[in-house]
Amino acid sequence: MKNICNYIFTVFINLTHLIFYDGSYINNARLLFDIPSSSFSSSSLLVLNIKVQTFDICLYLLDGRFNQLHTLNIELANIFRPLREIENQRKIPNLKCFVLSCIMRTGYYDELILPLIYRMSNLEELDLDLTICVKETFIDGHNLTKNILNHMSQLKQFTFDIRSRKCIYNEMNLPWKEDIKLTL
Repeated sequence: MKNICNYIFTVFINLTHLIFYDGSYINNARLLFDIPSSSFSSSSLLVLNIKVQTFDICLYLLDGRFNQLHTLNIELANIFRPLREIENQRKIPNLKCFVLSCIMRTGYYDELILPLIYRMSNLEELDLDLTICVKETFIDGHNLTKNILNHMSQLKQFTFDIRSRKCIYNEMNLPWKEDIKLTL
């Protein structure tokens, strides 16, 4: 499976749709990106559904090696900052539909997810399924409008299941049900 993607794009040179994942996260696609983008690329791939381990794979998939891609559905196991520098500033004008889901919670919403979405200037459909660890405020309608909708002029459909998670490290004394009843 080491170079399976390179093999797929070499053999199926006119491939337009690819669904690439295993049913479990233990065996999901481990793509190698030591391969230069010129040898691991496709100018015909339009739709890619893939399940991978890390966010850096998502960045590699959108670094220009699939320049005609208009639909990307990517399911991640986790979202962390990449260990090495990845070219991730290039606009992604052909992408019309982006679905991003992650099974693990992440604290990189502002740092990684939003900048990636901002590169997708012609996005018409966006679907986010994420658990975000927040520091101060929950991700609510105001946040989504300010940070996503106001940046996506072509967006026609926005589907989201974003769970904000805030860890409170100071002890809190919460009132009992009986205490609350006494205040009524």
